[in-house]
Amino acid sequence: MKILIPIDVWQGNETLSQDLPRMLPIDQAELILVYSIQSEPHLEKASGGNTDYLYEQLEKKAKASLDKFAQELQPLSLSVETCFEHGPPASVIESIAKRKQVDLIVIRGSAAGLLESTFLGNTVSLVVKHSPSSILILRPGAVLAPLSKVLVALDGSEPAKHALREFCLAYKPLANKIEIVLAHVVSISAPWRYIAPVELIATLEDNLDMTAKAVLAEGETILLETGWKLNEKPDSMVVRSGDPAYELDRLASEIGAGLIVVGAQGKTAVQHFLLGSVSEALAIKSSSPILVFK
Repeated sequence: MKILIPIDVWQGNETLSQDLPRMLPIDQAELILVYSIQSEPHLEKASGGNTDYLYEQLEKKAKASLDKFAQELQPLSLSVETCFEHGPPASVIESIAKRKQVDLIVIRGSAAGLLESTFLGNTVSLVVKHSPSSILILRPGAVLAPLSKVLVALDGSEPAKHALREFCLAYKPLANKIEIVLAHVVSISAPWRYIAPVELIATLEDNLDMTAKAVLAEGETILLETGWKLNEKPDSMVVRSGDPAYELDRLASEIGAGLIVVGAQGKTAVQHFLLGSVSEALAIKSSSPILVFK
């Protein structure tokens, strides 16, 4: 497995060598540490365009910091490579991910929707939208316990089932340490509730409940097919009603899940929720780490 890790060398990486082994089976992974040097037009204008020395010093210090992280991570993985490129962070991440054919991008994003320092703005959203690879979003400053419970969101779509299957295969070495909770969120939007007859809403809710049971049963089948034992606890399969991103985030907090797993895109029918906007909303706003499979 190849894992690309964008690094802000100036802050927020003190626990990286502890967080990665907690969240991923990285002992068989090739790690690629990336730093993007973004041009600063206002700085270039103020200096009359004479910024070559400043960029040279920036790259020198960034390389020293990346080398330090590489030394820390080397004993934990198969190999560690460092990359430097000039350009907007999201574009650099996407470009290197394609060129290196990475399997996973690990990026640190805050629950406020911002990345610290270099990765300010909508970098997380852009990476989730455009990256060719799956993405794991970690939260800066979060204290990560060993990964023991994972919430997997299902909606019956192929991307959602793909996400569950890929998670089970990638995390198979940790199967005896992880409890998987399958969740399905159903939603009838407010306008329909206001204008539709009560009998119709009741019928829709019954149909959605039947769909939810079928979706979760498909999830159980995937667990068996990938060699995972079924969790026989009564709360191992959960159906919620409401806004999907909000309900998934709330459920993760309630059950103490250390990770939420979602597909990048799902069906568009009213009872299916794993649209791109939902995975992006979770990636940006959730307080939990998010793993988006593509």
